Amino acid sequence: MVALIGASCATTPPYNPFKVSQEQIHARTKTIGLTPISVPEGIPDPQSVKVKFESLIEAKLREAGFLTVPSNEFGEIWKRMTEQVGGYFDPISGKRDESKLKTVREYTYRELSTKFNADAILHSHFQVFKVNWSRRIARWHGASESIMPAGQQVLEAFAGISRSGTVSALSLTVSLQDTNEANLYLNSGGLQLLSKLSGDNFVSVPLHELFIDEERNRNAVNIALEPLIKKTGSAEKPK
Repeated sequence: MVALIGASCATTPPYNPFKVSQEQIHARTKTIGLTPISVPEGIPDPQSVKVKFESLIEAKLREAGFLTVPSNEFGEIWKRMTEQVGGYFDPISGKRDESKLKTVREYTYRELSTKFNADAILHSHFQVFKVNWSRRIARWHGASESIMPAGQQVLEAFAGISRSGTVSALSLTVSLQDTNEANLYLNSGGLQLLSKLSGDNFVSVPLHELFIDEERNRNAVNIALEPLIKKTGSAEKPK
């Protein structure tokens, strides 16, 4: 039984972020339009967070030889078209009108393609995940972080305490679509934990402590985009 479980785990394939082959993406994509990043509510100075991450993403794409269209171009076209259709939320029910939303999205993609020769659109957003931790360390989406203060780590290690569980963590998720809305690539880079152990209880990380670690910010972008920008390898379309 143990041997069978071990063999099963060993053959689990790693996550493949490509929805089409890497070669197809690089052959067909020269210019990528960026969409604005929505920053979680309550974050101090959200504009600086938005600018910081969009700059990191743009620099990473240019490093791979892609041309980019700034997110403000996408935002302006989207806003203009949304106003033309009268918005895509029903003023009475508050429900989203999927038909109007589809019209706005198709028009925005088409305008970016026509005006800026965009071949694909990169969406980026921050996403919360429940992740596993053990031996005082949480690991997720290529990132790792201690779930407790250094002093508590030493005490638990000295006492031989070994615990495990799950904790909320933040990641940067990016998705690439062509201008016909076909999915090309989806990947996440771990950013930081949203809560940590203090004694036996989890305490939320203060909002002003999110997005301030520049190395973690940069690593999250690198992890999310690295498979896409690498020009070596032969990632094939998943079966």
